[in-house]
Amino acid sequence: MDTSIIIVLAIILFILIILNNISKNKNSNETNQSSCSQTVFGCCPNGVDSKINYYGTNCPGYRPGPGYQPVPVIRPIPVPRPVPAPVYKPIGGCAGTRYGCCPNNTTTKINEQGSNCTLPVPVPIIKPIGGCAGTRYGCCPDNITPKIDDQGSNCIIK
Repeated sequence: MDTSIIIVLAIILFILIILNNISKNKNSNETNQSSCSQTVFGCCPNGVDSKINYYGTNCPGYRPGPGYQPVPVIRPIPVPRPVPAPVYKPIGGCAGTRYGCCPNNTTTKINEQGSNCTLPVPVPIIKPIGGCAGTRYGCCPDNITPKIDDQGSNCIIK
């Protein structure tokens, strides 16, 4: 049932669009003639274009009479804007070389693969040893008290 309503509405809309375009085409010729006749200077001899002045100097086929001197149109001379000079930043160090820098950002690569670059050596993380962790037998289960022997006979068990 819903699809039949949609189809009927679509047909009605289509008919309205067609009727609207037909009425526009009939009125278009009348509108052009009436619009130029309602301007200040009226229509050109062709009956379509509007005059821009009393003489209709813009009308197709206009020929000026004797003694006619066109009014010169003064147009401003364009002044070119100054173009700022490009700013070049000098590239120094290995960044300005053909292959760029090695990962350390100081050594210049001698080829695209960077075969002369040394691999960065990872710095070992040294944990400071202090407290009972630095003793010979380690810590008791409380992680505070150092053991005095392998069995941890001095550790207090709770």
